[in-house]
Amino acid sequence: MSVTLKPMTQEQFERYYEKSIEEYAAEHVKAGNWSEEEALPNARKQFQQLLPDGLETENQVLFTIVNEEDKSIGILWLNITEKQDEKHSFIYDIKLDEEQQGKGYGKASMNVLEDYVKEQGISQIGLHVFAHNKRAVALYEKVGFEMTDHVMKKRIT
Repeated sequence: MSVTLKPMTQEQFERYYEKSIEEYAAEHVKAGNWSEEEALPNARKQFQQLLPDGLETENQVLFTIVNEEDKSIGILWLNITEKQDEKHSFIYDIKLDEEQQGKGYGKASMNVLEDYVKEQGISQIGLHVFAHNKRAVALYEKVGFEMTDHVMKKRIT
């Protein structure tokens, strides 16, 4: 499997943006962080804060993940910051189209991302993954990510 990261076009961004707000809201409801009523407004507010200038937002890089046939199969949103004289990156979103999952493209995407950050002089990649997303947790561990924090809760009913 081989993939390429291509800069996201405005048309791709517009399709991604609205759909991702809805998906992000649903993930927070599923995780128990937000109620259904507050989820969509909260998600929209966070996206507006993170991407006030869309694709032109400083320190935000959005890619389309493309397979060996030059077909778009997913997206990758990367934040790049400088901390203590080092460049750090944080994956805000990485998503493969559902029909492309389980084919090795996730691992290939993470490997290409690692090559990209090395070329950019970035010293680390961080990410957040919801605990209920077992497939993603397994992928990240397989490509060398380590757990750095745990957030736990107990619902009292």
